[in-house]
Amino acid sequence: MTGAYDEIVSLGYDCRLAFNLRRTFGNPRAFPFDWWVTPLPALAAFLREPSVPALYDPAQLLPVTLEGKLYAIRSARYDIELHHEFPRDKEGMVIANWPAHVARAQERTQFLLDRMLAIPAGARILFVRSTKGIERRALGHRFPDLIAEIRQALDALFPGLAAELLLIDPPSVIKADGVTNLWVRDQDKSDWRGTPDLWSAKLLGAGIGWSGRRSEDRVEASPEADHSLPKW
Repeated sequence: MTGAYDEIVSLGYDCRLAFNLRRTFGNPRAFPFDWWVTPLPALAAFLREPSVPALYDPAQLLPVTLEGKLYAIRSARYDIELHHEFPRDKEGMVIANWPAHVARAQERTQFLLDRMLAIPAGARILFVRSTKGIERRALGHRFPDLIAEIRQALDALFPGLAAELLLIDPPSVIKADGVTNLWVRDQDKSDWRGTPDLWSAKLLGAGIGWSGRRSEDRVEASPEADHSLPKW
């Protein structure tokens, strides 16, 4: 796993990974998992059935509260927390009338999913998945099987694509074709962005680069879809 990739796509766990990938490689294009909190089983489930209508099914959208404040909306269908898909107030909390914004959020996510699925055969793509400490403790022996499921799902979604999977801080070394392990060990808990210089040093030190090329049949950029940072 070295050289320049035509696309470098975050598969979560959360927005720290997306921020540091964009900062390091300078590619501003967004993809579906950038600003969600996506547990590994949820990632496997969504890649097997990447249905945006199912993700935003109103009957399956649940408020997530902390100390009485609404900080995210969770898709019970996939167990994905949609942290930045709905407007927030001045305190950074999701606004009370968030259901009125479901259609717009669904449209944006469909745009980003279409972009990801439109990556053509012949492109060199690197999918990147970061594992948080809480996941390492919770998943245990399930981790290798879940990575195998994700690898199979990616192969099914992108037949013939030169796709590789980079695992950041995995709880166990995964030895499989097209899978690479890299340890960043960013322990910063004070800033959602973590320690950007550490991320850049580790990623660039692994020989990863972005080609700067984009497919001719790509989905065109959209300021609304490509917001590079949370708006609050």
